[in-house]
Parts: sequence; structure tokens; C-alpha cells
Amino acid sequence: MEKQKLQEYYLIMMRRITISVLILFILAGSILAQDKRKIALLPFFNEKPSSRNSWMAFGLEYYLRNKLSVLSGFYLPEKKVLKKVLDEVGFGKAPLNEQMIYRIGRYANVEMTVSGSFFVENNLITLKILYSNAYNGTPILSSQFRQPVDKFFELGNQVIEQLISLTGIPVSATEKRLLSFTLTNSVSAFESFIRAYMENSKPNARIEKVTGLFRQAIQKDPEFWEAYYNLGIVYFNAQKYTKALEQFNKVINALPNFSKPYYGRGLIFIKQGAYDKALKDFERVKELNPNDYQAYYYIGRVLRKQKKFVEAEKALKKASEINPDFAPTFFEWGNIYYDKKNFRKAIEYYRNAAELNPKNSEYHLRLGDCYYRSQIFYSALNELNKSIELQPDNPYAYFLKGLTIYKQAVIEELISAFLELLDAQNQSNADLVKVNKPRRRNSDITMDPIKKKQVYLDMAIAFTNAVKYKPDFKEAIFNLALTYHEMGSYDLAEKYYILVLTLDDSLLRVYLKLAELYTEIGKKDLALEQYRKIFYLNPAYIVKHPSLGPEFRYLNILDKFKKELEETLQKNPNDVRANLVLAKVFEAQGNYGKAANLARRVLAFNPQNKEAQKLLKSISQ
Repeated sequence: MEKQKLQEYYLIMMRRITISVLILFILAGSILAQDKRKIALLPFFNEKPSSRNSWMAFGLEYYLRNKLSVLSGFYLPEKKVLKKVLDEVGFGKAPLNEQMIYRIGRYANVEMTVSGSFFVENNLITLKILYSNAYNGTPILSSQFRQPVDKFFELGNQVIEQLISLTGIPVSATEKRLLSFTLTNSVSAFESFIRAYMENSKPNARIEKVTGLFRQAIQKDPEFWEAYYNLGIVYFNAQKYTKALEQFNKVINALPNFSKPYYGRGLIFIKQGAYDKALKDFERVKELNPNDYQAYYYIGRVLRKQKKFVEAEKALKKASEINPDFAPTFFEWGNIYYDKKNFRKAIEYYRNAAELNPKNSEYHLRLGDCYYRSQIFYSALNELNKSIELQPDNPYAYFLKGLTIYKQAVIEELISAFLELLDAQNQSNADLVKVNKPRRRNSDITMDPIKKKQVYLDMAIAFTNAVKYKPDFKEAIFNLALTYHEMGSYDLAEKYYILVLTLDDSLLRVYLKLAELYTEIGKKDLALEQYRKIFYLNPAYIVKHPSLGPEFRYLNILDKFKKELEETLQKNPNDVRANLVLAKVFEAQGNYGKAANLARRVLAFNPQNKEAQKLLKSISQ
């Protein structure tokens, strides 16, 4: 039924064109008289589908996109961006009429659409092409081409020639050279190539089948270099970098003026951290195809990794000029300002990336991160929730959400207190206000108990999820322990403090919080044991804080622990640990001579002791 409606639509369009084509052609010329012609290449309809020619619609689109990509006078939206627009307007589910074309033009920000249908009969392909004004949906020109199946590429070339003629774009000598590049002379090889692409685009694509089809294409045409390149990309995506490199080098050696294998090899060099080599390859891509926006993108990305921010930004700006719909460009641009800790400036670019690709969880996560660092907590929470919705198993999104929940709640309380202060200042009777409604200082701000309970519960849920998806996430475990501690859930707080220490027993702050918890619940012996561990871990801290609070009757733990060390050394003067800890105590107290003597004592019977060597070096400096 849809095919019948489509055929009827084309017949109507052809009738309407007969009289108005010249007028519309003139209008189109004025519409398209700009630096770049913004064109949406719509998927082609197969009027008489069969398993034998099921590859042709995709093949036509691939061939045309491949040719148009080298022409700087044309701009085609990213396939992902266009697909989103087509889904939104119901393309394929309703007849392609003027209203739909207008909506495509509006949402995709294009001036012209190229649509069409084809059918195969008696080994002949008939291709119907319609060029439409995307500003109002009206047709500009319709054409019909017919070629034998073995002249498949000629159909694509005729469309390209007509499009260049119709829009009047200039074509440089370099672009003419790139246009003349032949993918393959074998339609059969191209079919295998396209079927490999179609298989690879499936949700659960089988790499064996994809590589098999690419190899089949190569077998049919051993000089089908694009197939070698794409086989390399499949290996690259499967993390088989050695095999990928073999394919890229093979193409470079055979066809040194073909840009794509340099691109693939550059990706491998990035993975290997060989940034100078990667830059060299992407610069080569840029030389061979100046319209390749991804070359500029990767140049910018590599330069950013090398901290060459000014040069990186120039490259990314150029990439965005060639293709303003490529979301990774703006994400990488945001990364420049993130690295420079200019988080508010980074927001601008991350937001642009997220708008172009709203289903990318990483974009929302980084945007939420920047909002958090810029203390815009409400927006941070919105972005983090979007990120979690898109990727429910991302521990970092949950962790940041837990932190943001608390910050947002505190901000709300501060705003409430500030508004209360303003109300008080606006009262006509200041004395009455002072008596009945005393002003609160920030330090006096207390959260409503019910709200506070909910805030801590939400934080606990967020941190629990972070730990669920990354069991060794020390920061999340510690913050979960802190949250339970604040909630008064001491058993759970103790459990998670201890869990953190099983992952890393050198965390001073965790021992301090655990000592604090044990003090609160009356387990003073356990609290004292935590301070003892701190003493052995970082004696300088106890030297600086030698006494405990009233719960311990202001016990001087420095004297206590120091005495224990001296008793140990009386029994065993060569105890390495006791000597080193006591040396660090003396160092913290400024008794460098005693500290150095103890370090030398350790080295006398243990010359390779690195801690003693480091301590002695520190003292001598």
C-alpha cells in the first residue's frame, strides 16, 4: 500500500513539475547560493524488493555518500542525526509529501532533499530521483535513469553529476581527482561489500560473517582497497589491532594516495599512545581529502592529549565547520576546557554534544560533572539522571549523583535562609522581627528532619548502586559509610568503613572516621586501636594532634604510643618498623639528628630498606 502511494506521489510530482520547473529552478538557485549546500540524502525505496537486490538501496546511499563526502561544497547531516529526524517525522510510515519534506528540512536544517525509488526488471535498474526544496517541500526537479545492473555505478555517477550541475557548486582539481577514484569495477564485489556493511549494522552482528563478506568482496576484486580498509576497521573494533594494522599497511603500500587507511592506522597509533605517529597519519588524511572532518577531529583529539590546547581548538573548530552535526567534535572541544578546569566554558560544548546525540550517556555524565563543579546542582542532577537512564550500570554517574543530592539539598536550605533574611529586612517593624523571627546564620542552618532523612536515603541508594556496579570503588564505599554514619546506622557505617580498609589500608581519613564512630557508640578500646593504626601509618598526624577529647579524659596518645615503641625497641633494638615509626616521630618534632640516627640504624642491618633511604634523604635535604 505504501509503495502504491509513493508511486502515485511521484506521478503527481512529475505532472506539477512540467510547467513550474524553470521557475523553481531559479528559486532553487537563489536558495542554494551559499558556501555549502545542505542536503539530506533520504533512503531509497525498492519498488520491487527481492532477496537478490535487497542490498541495492543501501548500496546506492553508500555510493552517493562516499562521493559527496569529498566535495566541500556539500554538507550532509550525520546519518545518526538524519535517522533521528526521519524517525521523528514518520519517514517510511507515511507517504513522502511536501509537508514531510518541509519538516525534514526544518529539523535537519537542510535546504534540499534528494529522495527516490528504484526497481530491477529484466536485468535493468530504473532509478527515479526527486530533488526538493526543503524550505517549503516543493519539488525542484525529477529525473529518471536506467542502466543495466552491471552499470550500477553509472547510476550513482549520473546523480552526482546532476546534483553538481543543479546546485552550481565549484569542484576543485583535488575534488575531481577524489571523485574519479573507483571503489571497484565489480558490481558483484560491491554487493558483498555492502552486505558486509548491512550485517555489521545489525544489533548482534557476527564478526565471522562480516569479515567473511569483506573477504568475499576482496576475492572477487583483489584491488578493492576500500574492502581491505573496512576489513581492517572490523578487526580494529574487535580489538584485533595486529590484524587491523596488516590491512591498513597493505592498502597504504598499494595505494599511497588513498586517505582512509591512514585514518585507520592513526586510530591504532592513538590506542598505542604513539601520538606523533597518529598526528602524521591524520595530517596525511587531511592532505588527501581536505573535506574529511574526522581527520581534523582526531588531530584535535591528539593535540588535546598532548596538552596543545590552542592548536587542538583550531583543529576542532575546522572539523565543526565542515560538519557541525558531529557530536564527538564538541565533546572533545569540551574536554579541552575540562582539562583546563574551565568547567563553565566546557558546559557550552558538552551541551552541544548532548543535543546532537542525546542518547550518549557519557555526554550527559560529563555535562553533569561540569554542572556539579560549577555548583549548578539542579542541572547536574538532571544530566546525571539522564546518563543513568541511558546507562544504568555506570558507577561514576551514581557516585556523582550521590554527591550532588547532598549539595543540592544544602543549596536549597541556604536559599531558604537567604529568602528569610530578605523577608526580615523588608519588614517595617524591625524590632518585631527580631523578637518573633530571629535571623539565622549559615552555620545555624539545619535541614528539616524529614527532608534530611530522605536526602540521606537517596544518597545511600546512589552510593549503593555505585558500589554494586564497581565493587572496588573506594570513594563510593567511603561515602556510603559516611552517609550511614550521618543517618545513625552505625552497624552499616562500620561495615563499609572496614570494607574500604580491606581495599586500601593506608587511608588515614577512614581510620579517623572509624575511630569517631567507635567513640560515639562507646567502644573506646576499638577507637583507641584506630588511633594506634594512624600513629603507625602517619606518626606526624599524632604529633600534631597528641591528645584525645573529653571522652578519653584528654589522653595524650602521643606519649602512650611513643612509650609502646620504646618498650618494643628495648626488647628488640633491630625492629625495623618500630625504628622507622620512631624516626618519623622525631622528624615531625624537628629532632632531625635522632631521626637520622634511627634511619641509619635500620640501614646498618637492612641496607636495601627503601623507606629508611627515603627518610634519610628527606632529612638531609
